[in-house]
Amino acid sequence: MARSNVPRGSVTVICGSMFSGKTEELIRLVRRAMHARKRTQVFKSALDTRCETTVIRTHDGTSFTAMAVKDSRQVEANLLPDTQLVAIEEIQFLDDGIVELCQTLADRGVEVIAAGLDQDFRGQPFGFMPQLLALADNVMKLHAICKVCGEEASRTQRLVDGRPARWDEPTILIGADETYEARCRHCHIVRLPPKQFRSSGARSPRRIAKPAPNGPVDLNGHGVTETESADQLVMFPTSD
Repeated sequence: MARSNVPRGSVTVICGSMFSGKTEELIRLVRRAMHARKRTQVFKSALDTRCETTVIRTHDGTSFTAMAVKDSRQVEANLLPDTQLVAIEEIQFLDDGIVELCQTLADRGVEVIAAGLDQDFRGQPFGFMPQLLALADNVMKLHAICKVCGEEASRTQRLVDGRPARWDEPTILIGADETYEARCRHCHIVRLPPKQFRSSGARSPRRIAKPAPNGPVDLNGHGVTETESADQLVMFPTSD
């Protein structure tokens, strides 16, 4: 007969595009564990500079205390012996050693909850994330709303100076003049993708000279010429 008092570890990964609610879900699960009086520790990648180094924050302003770390070794070095749940925000920015550490902690009886992007701005698998997803006990794939068409979005659009990013740009840009949007597969654009990827969803911008008869209109009822780049329909303004 299995012993009920044996700690049961697990790995749960919350993934999806930007603006899909990953941080919000991570905080919800951590708070739930705290209500159950579990001893928790929350870590975040030190590369996440969107808010204070000791805080994780959702896009609607909800915040939670966390410890900023550079890699998996810092996570392990700062673990307390009686911790029952470990949460990691923006896990995709850590090194691939975090995969083994998550497995080790779960085998030890610790609950691990990790949130991160499963795809980079090109729409390609993000680093070690496929391995982590395959080894996880639970995977939560969240979706945002496409900024262009309003459909369900699973990809992150990078815009640099208002234009879709080029394929050959670095996966991680620190301090660049860039913004991000959630996009569906159809509206997601990467400039100048390699030939072998041009039919896999990484599309170059394609200009449509005239709007279709029943195409989009502005607030005054006038036809709108579509440019599949940074331009947005009026019903989906660019402000967050």
